[in-house]
Amino acid sequence: MVPPLVETVIHPTAVVYPGVELGSGVEVGPYSVLEPGVVVGDGSRLGPHVHLLGRTELGPGCVLRSGVVLGGEPQDDKYQGERSLVRIGADCQFHEHATVHRPTGEGEATVLGDGVRMMAGSHIGHNCQVGDRVVLVNGAALGGHGEVGERTIFSGNSALHQYTRVGRLCMVAGGSMVTRDVPPFSIVTGAHPVRWRGVNKVGLMRFGFSPDQRNAIRRALRRLFSPGADLRPIAEDLSQHPEEAVREIASFVHDSPRGLCAGLNRR
Repeated sequence: MVPPLVETVIHPTAVVYPGVELGSGVEVGPYSVLEPGVVVGDGSRLGPHVHLLGRTELGPGCVLRSGVVLGGEPQDDKYQGERSLVRIGADCQFHEHATVHRPTGEGEATVLGDGVRMMAGSHIGHNCQVGDRVVLVNGAALGGHGEVGERTIFSGNSALHQYTRVGRLCMVAGGSMVTRDVPPFSIVTGAHPVRWRGVNKVGLMRFGFSPDQRNAIRRALRRLFSPGADLRPIAEDLSQHPEEAVREIASFVHDSPRGLCAGLNRR
């Protein structure tokens, strides 16, 4: 393991504008460009050809590989140059050519939690809110105003429609297009429509959910995705459940303006 740098090192070909704040032990690689308003946390490492724009705040211990661009202007016709922020947590990893856009709206923020990993060519759009330890595999993309709960995985070339939500500890299969909300602890596959396929049993086991908790989650989700299910009354009933994770599912359904994704036997 290479020990962290004690002093900040900036390659001679890098461009670091006045107004950039660099923490201790930061490494800035060849031909990288850091524009005014950028803040880089202690011990972060920026590879070659990295471009940080606008008000981008990078937490400590982050690693940015070749060609990463953070804080670029949003792909949104409503954007008029207002001052907005990209806030990124600690220990995040950005692989080759990953991109994160700053938000539309004065004072708004695109937010990534701690430990987020964006693999090659993945993208997080303007105004997104992304929880801790979320993974975007190669080519995955989140549309503007998307919300993703902690430890959810977007497999290769999957995508999230704008204003759509995915709960925590979900698994989105490769090539899926998520156009309606996905409740916590779910696996979804396919596109037009994306469909609920079951409970993320492996994820629940990996993160310490007991057999009783897993069974309660499974029963709750199967009720919601049963043929002909009336979601609101079911969610109201689940909101009184003694298991906290089930109440979390119920709250997600109540707060879902787009409605849930399709089930195996429900459109």
